[in-house]
Amino acid sequence: MSGYQLSGSAPAAYVRYASHVMAPWTDDLISQSQCASGDRVLDVACGTGFVANKVISACKITGIDVNEGMLAVARQNTNIDWHLGSATELPFAGGSFDVVLCQQGLQYFPDRTAAIKEMARVLTPAGRISLNVWGPIERQPFHGALLEAIVMYLGEEHKAVFDLAFSLTTTKELHVLADAAGLKNALVRFEHRTIRHPDPSELIAGFMTSTPIAAQFNALSDERRKSFVEHARNRLAAYVDDAGLASPMENHFLTATR
Repeated sequence: MSGYQLSGSAPAAYVRYASHVMAPWTDDLISQSQCASGDRVLDVACGTGFVANKVISACKITGIDVNEGMLAVARQNTNIDWHLGSATELPFAGGSFDVVLCQQGLQYFPDRTAAIKEMARVLTPAGRISLNVWGPIERQPFHGALLEAIVMYLGEEHKAVFDLAFSLTTTKELHVLADAAGLKNALVRFEHRTIRHPDPSELIAGFMTSTPIAAQFNALSDERRKSFVEHARNRLAAYVDDAGLASPMENHFLTATR
């Protein structure tokens, strides 16, 4: 089971807010996989379909996720073949895909080695894999501010989802996983982008409603919710300019071939 499960209204909020945070890297994720017309492309941990929907339509695209709530949103695009299933037991024959994509998923899988081996198994010979994971929490001011507010207003026990999000952050770890899967030409690349939003408070509150702890955040009193948002915004004051929030983030890409 994935460590990132959404229910209720959270999947819809995810489309608006969490995807906004990941958007700066999505085009890179796809372009470095060298998707070409006619390729069979698998998006692992596809969520609401944010990545799959941006792959060129000339490809045959398949998405898979363990979260039915997120897939319900993804299925609005009927041109993509959506599947409910686990990354550690992909329900596809070996050599079924030319490209495997995975945005911000590998760190959440209960068995990362099994998952990346499955991604390699379903690739054709010389097929390409392109995935990304976050850099360390210390290099993510936005998430760091949220994490501090979560501990303060919701309790230490509710920070686990962020611990997982930033739990696979070194070049060595990614190379070890690629080697375990028998992948070749593995390359890890660090990239920095700036996430922007005209209203930091809206993004903070909206992002919290798109997480697995949305129910706990929404259960706060109006006053406590407001204080939560104000606390996080104050922590981000150094990253607010005349156009709103401009927060740097670090992402680590892995590309490899079978």
